[in-house]
Amino acid sequence: MMVRTKIFCQGGHENAFYTEKEKHEIERVKEVFAEHLRQSPDFELLWSDKVGYVWLTIGVNPVYVDTGIRIESAADLCGRCLDDVATDVLYMTGNDHALEAADPLELAEIKRRWEPYINQLPDYAYLCKDLLNGKM
Repeated sequence: MMVRTKIFCQGGHENAFYTEKEKHEIERVKEVFAEHLRQSPDFELLWSDKVGYVWLTIGVNPVYVDTGIRIESAADLCGRCLDDVATDVLYMTGNDHALEAADPLELAEIKRRWEPYINQLPDYAYLCKDLLNGKM
């Protein structure tokens, strides 16, 4: 069983639970994907003093807010970001199918777009394989 230690959050609240190491690792992943996170029209990554990081699915045309999911770990955040990068490629090609059904050209483009992130986060390279095999 993993023991979580309290991290004192901005504003003095202590309700979000990540280990100090995990909080640091989430911040590292967030920094690597910072530009992608900033530009995405499909989601927002928000901080909550009550639960920690929240991945909020949104839309901008029309404006709507959909599902909020708590980010459990750095791997969770990295996987969601990599999946979003891959989904961008599928949208760009106009294909409405799952990632594991991507054709060779789509796969090549997805891998090309993943490369700068994985080069900075090599410990998470296994997530690419998991995404392509439908394990996430």
